[in-house]
Amino acid sequence: REEESQAVLKFNQKPAAGLEYAAECGHVDASDPMDVARYLLQNKDAFDKRQIGEYLGREKEWRDGFALKVLRAYGDSLDFKAMPFDDAIRYYLSGFRLPGEAQKIDRIMEVFAARYTDQNSGVFPTADSAFILAFSIIMLNTDLHNPAIKEDRRMTIASFQRMNSGVCDGGDFPDEMLSEIFERIKAEPISLKEDDDARESAGIGKGGKTPASALSTAGLSDFFFGSHYVEQDKTRESNYQKEGDQIVRDTESMLRRRRKATKHEKAPAGSGGGISSSKKALRESMKKHASVKFVGTADSGLRDEYVTPMFDVAWGPALAVFSTAIESANGTDGVLASIATDEEMDHAVDNAYLAIEVSLNGFQLAICIASLCGNDTARDAYVRALYNFTLLGSSHLLADRHVQCVQSLLRLGRDDGELLGVTWEHIFRVLTEIYRLHQVWEGMARNERKEIKARERAARRAEKEASAQSSDGSDPDDTDEESVASSEMSNYVDVHLEEEMDKRMIDEANAMFIHDTVPLDLVDSIFQRSTSLSRRSLKDFVYQLCRVSRMEISGYGGHVGSDANDIDLTNDHYMKHHTLVSDGKHGTSHMGVGSTQPAIYSLEKLVEVTHFNMESRPRLIFADIWGTISMHLTSTALHEEAAVAMYAVDSLRQLSLQFLNREELGVFEFQRRFLKSLETIMSRSTHVSVKELLLSSVEQLISIYGFGDGTKSDSRQGTLRSGWRSVLVVLGTAGLDKNDSIALQGFKLLSDQTNQCMSVCSIEGGGDVSKQPDSLLSEYFVDLVNTLLLFISGPRQDLSSKSIDSLVRLSDVLAEGKVPLSSTRRKALASPVALSPSTRDDALDLSNDELELWWPMLLGLSQTMGDRRPDVRVKGLGTLFNIINKHFFPSSHDVSKNGDNEDNASPRHGDLQTLQLIFRGVLVPALEFEEIDGNSTSGFAPELLPPKFVHFITAPPTPDANSGEDSGHHEWINTTFEHLMDGCISICLRSLEAFDSDALVEEVLAMLNSCLLSDSGHLAVKGLRRLQQFVSKDLELKDITDDTWATVSHMLFRVLSIRGLPPSSVPEIEGATDEQKEQQKQENIETMNEFIREQRFFSNRRYIGCNAAMVIGSLLTKDNIAESMGVHWYIFLTSGLGKGIRDWERAAEIMDSKTARPNA
Repeated sequence: REEESQAVLKFNQKPAAGLEYAAECGHVDASDPMDVARYLLQNKDAFDKRQIGEYLGREKEWRDGFALKVLRAYGDSLDFKAMPFDDAIRYYLSGFRLPGEAQKIDRIMEVFAARYTDQNSGVFPTADSAFILAFSIIMLNTDLHNPAIKEDRRMTIASFQRMNSGVCDGGDFPDEMLSEIFERIKAEPISLKEDDDARESAGIGKGGKTPASALSTAGLSDFFFGSHYVEQDKTRESNYQKEGDQIVRDTESMLRRRRKATKHEKAPAGSGGGISSSKKALRESMKKHASVKFVGTADSGLRDEYVTPMFDVAWGPALAVFSTAIESANGTDGVLASIATDEEMDHAVDNAYLAIEVSLNGFQLAICIASLCGNDTARDAYVRALYNFTLLGSSHLLADRHVQCVQSLLRLGRDDGELLGVTWEHIFRVLTEIYRLHQVWEGMARNERKEIKARERAARRAEKEASAQSSDGSDPDDTDEESVASSEMSNYVDVHLEEEMDKRMIDEANAMFIHDTVPLDLVDSIFQRSTSLSRRSLKDFVYQLCRVSRMEISGYGGHVGSDANDIDLTNDHYMKHHTLVSDGKHGTSHMGVGSTQPAIYSLEKLVEVTHFNMESRPRLIFADIWGTISMHLTSTALHEEAAVAMYAVDSLRQLSLQFLNREELGVFEFQRRFLKSLETIMSRSTHVSVKELLLSSVEQLISIYGFGDGTKSDSRQGTLRSGWRSVLVVLGTAGLDKNDSIALQGFKLLSDQTNQCMSVCSIEGGGDVSKQPDSLLSEYFVDLVNTLLLFISGPRQDLSSKSIDSLVRLSDVLAEGKVPLSSTRRKALASPVALSPSTRDDALDLSNDELELWWPMLLGLSQTMGDRRPDVRVKGLGTLFNIINKHFFPSSHDVSKNGDNEDNASPRHGDLQTLQLIFRGVLVPALEFEEIDGNSTSGFAPELLPPKFVHFITAPPTPDANSGEDSGHHEWINTTFEHLMDGCISICLRSLEAFDSDALVEEVLAMLNSCLLSDSGHLAVKGLRRLQQFVSKDLELKDITDDTWATVSHMLFRVLSIRGLPPSSVPEIEGATDEQKEQQKQENIETMNEFIREQRFFSNRRYIGCNAAMVIGSLLTKDNIAESMGVHWYIFLTSGLGKGIRDWERAAEIMDSKTARPNA
């Protein structure tokens, strides 16, 4: 007991030290994450739950991720089966207190969502949905039970439902579920037992609405986030106090300045100290105001009752005053410069400087107040006006006041970014123009260095020429042809640059001014501070940055490849107007880039911002901004300019490398959503270079984060999880590409991964599959098969053939039981939570899982029968039947021993029921490909008729009419149908021997019946002949039951019948009126006409009926068959044949009457 007390004491001070001490005492194995998790659960009431939460939330890098393994083991030790979602959260959070860091909360709740989804698979479509709802419930809990929030501002059921709309895998959670969660959280907050006991001892009811000050005095936490809000209230109170003290000090300072100003007015006129002292005082005052941070007053009446009404009245006139002051504060311009004395000019300059500073300070204060009061119109007007005063992008020479406006905007972005909202657009446009001017300055510096070097070389050359001329006595004033040509070219360039010289000089002057006054460090700080923005402000920041980036790219006339980028660029071609002309001598622009290349400055900064926020934000918040970022990067990657598109792809590569550093649990799909844009780019890009770069990027992702071959011990290997689906889709899409190099590059990547994972399984296949490491086969077997199927359907026959071979190898690995269990299944088997015997048996039963792996492969091979290439069809069909015969039947040894000795038996992965499913879901649907094979429904096959067949009703077809076209229409039937039926009948006959059941006989008859009922005469006749062969030759008569003969007889009878045949005579209705008789007559005529209009269709059916009569006659004339079918079915077929002949005679009479009376 003393050891336990000492361990608790050490743990509460430092968890790692406490666990080490407990391990020394033998209470826990500190090297086993599962045992540490058990120890924490066992002692959760003794340990400080804040320390438990801090330990479980430790980062991945701490002790090689040991704490993260403990966290997962902790979650796997809890049982959430059949538990309501919010109750599961209560149970999960009852053992520790959530830490305050967002990343730690992210990891802890991710484990909970994964565990809950594993044990309650039918509640949420994905673990992502559970993860998002868990965060929403935490936010709901804090909103409903935080005493600092007023009742009228608390979340309602409707707002809770709106907050969770569209996050359930693209859909909505059931309203009933959200309402029940809301009511339970409202009635009973999520809190720790210690907090409940402390509230009870302090006389505070659970969930009571005690003021925040009372909580602060009692030192209690109303719930697991309570302490955070107490500190927030303290900070807010402190800020109010500081602001009040600052106002008092400013007032005292103002009074002192007024007294000093009065003394200066009494001083002699020549002293001139009043303006400078007031200027200095004003600067000090503004500096003090700038140091005061604005505090939101959303929870008090100050804003709504006083500030907002006053501001609504004052902001318009104030904007006009400030704008007028800035516009007129020129100081030395106009008539004053010519008539004023030097002293008056100094006063004018000081007044102008003061007016600008006061106005800019007013702009800053007004923008902040407008945002806090929710007056977006006023805020937008002030920011836009301030942006216009910068004169950036207007081709005007910048003065001090314009640069001051630029600096004021940048300070707003750096210090008050939380309040800017949609006006970030103007900040980013200023930043873009500043960057452009810095590039201009760098170009000027480079050109200046080049000119200095050129002058030095020219001077040295002139000295050499002068010395040479003095030695040979030539005239130094002579010029060679080269110098004359150079002079002429210089004159030519000067003439053509004359019109642009003013604009160029202004741009260069502005560039020098901006370079000296606006450092790039200030610009960079704006983007770096995006990590401190709130969730909503960050979304505005990112959206506007993407928007300005689209303006830059589209401003040069480039086409952006997504409709999501359609924006109004009426006033946004500002970058286009600053394309500087090329230097005539060097052929380069001052910007250092071509005049037609789109600007990507904002795109570069967008990538930087994404890097900054990826690690510092929880996944839930980062997912919000990633939707906007990925859309913009995807559309940019589809740009018509290959260089811009490649930059976007490379940016996605860099961001993916960073994102995949964060390990993902198997049930989540964060990686899949992150890499989804790669699929779009691969399928829609038109640049081969872009696709090559994309495949190279995918190769890098696989090499670093893939499962590997087990030879390298890299902690990053295996981090790629759900992202494999996007990677495999990219590779499969490459197989459909028109470019050979793209397809070959994609197939090589796919082949390398397939060979690698199969080699690993072959090496480790002898062991227990439940203990093998994760691999591509265990986690994404179906996705790998689907990717190979995409290559099979691709346009390259060699790759299609190799892909089929790979499927054969995969089928062998699967049949031999070398495919490891998925991580989810292994976790279910290894879970410490007690399972009932029936539940554990279900977990160990792999038959359903195996069928799920086999099915996509079998179905995909059946799809090859619809391929236009005969060789691919034949190979795919043969492979399909080989897999079925090899892996879905017991071996002969099994049959002889009745399955008693299975040690040396071939694997058996199905039974008779499985084969029936394969027939119905894989083989029978293959007949549908005949309908896709041209217009085969209108063709005859005269070669299938008897040799001396006489056409009594229809005229025989012209021997050479459309013969080539007709054979093309029947290519699938002539090349594939027989192979398909031979394979199906072979499986059927083998099942009779293996399972001693005729169940598959019925399946074959169902396939043949589909052929008989087809509108294609060719297929129907083929089916009739195959039916005749199946009954008379393939099957032994002893195996044909009476039910089978019944099925065959009804099939043949149905073929002989004529649908829609009008009756030979219309019975008269007794007592019918003349009108009723006339109506009956008209109906009979209409029936006749409808039958005649379908003459073409019935011509085809008559052709089929003739073959059916021939097949029936052949069966009835064979004594052994007649004896097998029995008297009943013999008479049934005989009478059916007679009825069919009478029906066809009746049809002939109708057609004859149509021919005799064409107007009938």
